[in-house]
Amino acid sequence: MSGHAQLEALYHEHYEASVRLAHLLTGDRARAEELAQDAFVRIAPRLATTDNPGGYLRTVLVNLCHDAGRRATRARSHPHDAPASAPPPAIPATSTAVWHALQTLPERQRTAVVLRYYLDLPTDEIAELLDARPATVRSLVHRGLTTLKEVVPHD
Repeated sequence: MSGHAQLEALYHEHYEASVRLAHLLTGDRARAEELAQDAFVRIAPRLATTDNPGGYLRTVLVNLCHDAGRRATRARSHPHDAPASAPPPAIPATSTAVWHALQTLPERQRTAVVLRYYLDLPTDEIAELLDARPATVRSLVHRGLTTLKEVVPHD
């Protein structure tokens, strides 16, 4: 299979899931679409030499989301450096309480919780993606779930 055909097949198989993952990590659907597309562009040159293209795509996407979060945090901490722009779009009214609560978690906690419960990744793989120890990942997930339990209404 040619490199172009391989990329096209990977795109059809993983694009929507990649956008959903990035949306959960960033909280912004439009930004998630951009980051997912960027991830495909970045892996294209290395696709032929990659043993696990889906896993490599996920790693690149999580790193892109992390970088975007860092840039956004830096921009918020230096408002005088940021150019004037429109306010970010509001979270849709149809969103669930969990969605709202998830967006309030610190980035690393949110990433760990999403990777664990949305992608069902094992702790060791999350640790590798976050460049952290497995014990740190377990702590991030635990703290994130504790916060979610506190702020999400129970029946």
